[in-house]
Amino acid sequence: MSGSSTKNGGAPTVYLGHIVDPMDEDTYRDIPEGALVVSSEGQIEVVGKWSDLSAQYSSGKLVDCGRKLIMPGMIDMHIHLPQVSQIGKSGDTLLGWLEKYIFPAEARFSDLSHAEKIATWFFDELARNGTTLAVVFSTIHKEATDAAFSIAADKGMRAIMGKVMMDRNAPASLLENSKNSLAESEQLANKWHGFDNGRLLYAFTPRFAITSTDELLHDCGKLWQSSPGTYLHTHLSESLEEVKKVASLFPSSRSYLDVYDQSGLVGARSVFAHSIHLDDQDLRVMHQKHCVLAHCPSSNFFLKSGIFPLDRVKAAGVEFGLGSDVAAGPQMSLFGVMKDANFIQPQIWISPRELFYRATRGGAKALKLEDRLGSLEAGKEADFIVVDPTLKNACPMDILEHETDDILSALVFLGDDRMIDSTYIRGRPVFKRTREKEAAGIS
Repeated sequence: MSGSSTKNGGAPTVYLGHIVDPMDEDTYRDIPEGALVVSSEGQIEVVGKWSDLSAQYSSGKLVDCGRKLIMPGMIDMHIHLPQVSQIGKSGDTLLGWLEKYIFPAEARFSDLSHAEKIATWFFDELARNGTTLAVVFSTIHKEATDAAFSIAADKGMRAIMGKVMMDRNAPASLLENSKNSLAESEQLANKWHGFDNGRLLYAFTPRFAITSTDELLHDCGKLWQSSPGTYLHTHLSESLEEVKKVASLFPSSRSYLDVYDQSGLVGARSVFAHSIHLDDQDLRVMHQKHCVLAHCPSSNFFLKSGIFPLDRVKAAGVEFGLGSDVAAGPQMSLFGVMKDANFIQPQIWISPRELFYRATRGGAKALKLEDRLGSLEAGKEADFIVVDPTLKNACPMDILEHETDDILSALVFLGDDRMIDSTYIRGRPVFKRTREKEAAGIS
């Protein structure tokens, strides 16, 4: 579905603050007394020093953020909407955890009122955590997924989302007829893909190979390839137990990735979550076919799934970003995911500079959206966050007077949702922290 955003007309809004804008793994644009000029249509007009721009824009609407950081909105490349109510449930192996907690929670989405309640909470929490784009698993339920899209549309949120597809090895309440699953997915894609000039996009979402028959995977591949611009989002090689099970179900495939490749599911706009247990041939295929990975360190910690092969993935030239993977990931905050990405590597130090790149511009690049999102540059859509590290007690009160690298380090190792002052998508506020409520102890 192709729509257009409402144009309000009028003068731009100028946001004054300390602009930090990741450019690549090693560098960022740093403007301590900066100005972000946003048009009434929600596009970035110009970014620069306020001293250079004040003469032109001083008569416009000014939002003075003081020393607070103005940064690109964060991009969560893998998260489960229905699992938000299951955060913090005691760990297990991946397959045991799914059976014990996750499948029962997802079955409740047959109740539309429950589905709407959780989806409302979910998108509010994304905004509260400074996430301006999420790549989202829903459930098998068409009506619940449609409602989630509607709620995201109404709230002004941005998402790449899809209905989960499962036709074997799941509880009876979550099993589908493969043809019905494909038809419902196609209907949802036709309705929502491209909504509001691309604010909402569709991802065909077979859960993983274990819950998919050959028929479902092959037909999903055909459907995806006939739907230009849509995404393919699934799990890959998360745990050794899972890899072994896939090998038994698909004995003719060389590897777990090869299961998807034989079904036509490996290509540009394929997003594979986890991707821990890969061999060199898998990585060569990924590079050649331009698929991308969602690295989910927090959930890998939680389920003890293994360690993402960071050096090998980078050496192979495979693009990747970060995913919270709620609910195996225990929090939506990508600050926490950045910290865990560093902690989980036993011998590699990942700099805060690179981690912020992965959570912003790197995610946009992986998702083929770098021309529109991921950084604060003229012509891009104004997805940005205002960050105040002093809102968290553990952070030094004078942190905003420190060197920018030290500020970024504090955000990575101390950060969570409490540091998000406000979140904007296309220049529209989708979250603003209310100081009065905080002072009264209300969240």
